[in-house]
Amino acid sequence: MFSSLMRRLVGVPVALAALAFAVSAFAQTGGIEGKCTGEDGKPLAGYTIKVERVEMNWVQHTKTNKKGEYVYIGLSPMEYKVSLISPAGAVIDHATQKVNIGEPVPLDFDMAKRRADSRKDAMANPDTAKKMEADTKDQKAFVGLKQTFDEATALYNQKHFSEAAAMYEKALPLAKEKNLPVVLARMADAYGAAAKTDRDPDARKQDQQKAIETYQKALALSPNEAILHNNLGSVYAEQGKIDEAKAEFQKAADANPAGASTYYYNLGVVMVNQGKMDDASVALKKATDLDPTNASAFYWYGMALLGKAETKPDGTVVAVPGTIEAFQNYLKLQPNGQWAQAAQGSIDQLKSTVPTEYKKEKKKK
Repeated sequence: MFSSLMRRLVGVPVALAALAFAVSAFAQTGGIEGKCTGEDGKPLAGYTIKVERVEMNWVQHTKTNKKGEYVYIGLSPMEYKVSLISPAGAVIDHATQKVNIGEPVPLDFDMAKRRADSRKDAMANPDTAKKMEADTKDQKAFVGLKQTFDEATALYNQKHFSEAAAMYEKALPLAKEKNLPVVLARMADAYGAAAKTDRDPDARKQDQQKAIETYQKALALSPNEAILHNNLGSVYAEQGKIDEAKAEFQKAADANPAGASTYYYNLGVVMVNQGKMDDASVALKKATDLDPTNASAFYWYGMALLGKAETKPDGTVVAVPGTIEAFQNYLKLQPNGQWAQAAQGSIDQLKSTVPTEYKKEKKKK
């Protein structure tokens, strides 16, 4: 029996319970052997097999070969706990096995079968079965949501905003819980972007209104999401609803103090475009105070202050204090920025006297 056993063990990692043994010893011992496969049916090579005596403190290990096979011989007849351990050290599975004298008893670790058995056992419980069916349904819905959401995002990135908005609409019924405000936000973004490209005034108003309504739905679910308040404020500004825009930008700043400079900057630019230089200068001053590296805020702060300048009859421009400094700060931060030439031109203008009329030079007698 010993010779036949040794021939059968060629090429399989073998662990012995004792380093020295005689042929007669095998007449009093047994062993365990088996094959380990993953959920995909492939061999689990290089995995550790941990063998423990149940009734006393005794532990030994062996490893699976390239075919996922293992053998441990020389075990005293008794009950053992056998564990399958991954190369990372995680216990994948375990089982209790009684060892008798003689040939190794088979003990396979078939993870695909184990998964199927576990599911079968779970399905036997009505409550568990109902939950598993619900989980499966949710998983399918999530797959459908992701596919539709990705298609909508691809259309958005291609600047097909109206088509993107329609695709986000299709994704909406599939979204649940934390995914719902995300889909609503992206759908509102798409409607807002579509409004900017609409040539027909009626279509533009319709898309703007859809964007507003969708942002409001998203905010009902995530009221402290600063970016939603910011984007809603931008749509209000495009509609000329300045009070509503101002309120949303302020909510964005309150919700995210760390990003408040950006939201005050956005508010300030809206005010500049509306010709409300007092409101603009207040907002942009806050933006620069909160973030001294916000070059764009300094430029538009200068523009807001420049809009409050007075021109004397002799052509001299009297600037509000801080105007030149605002432009200078912009140039320090972005000497080659997109508004660098305009900023320098404003500084030069403010430092010089510009005549308002041409006086004809008298002829010398």
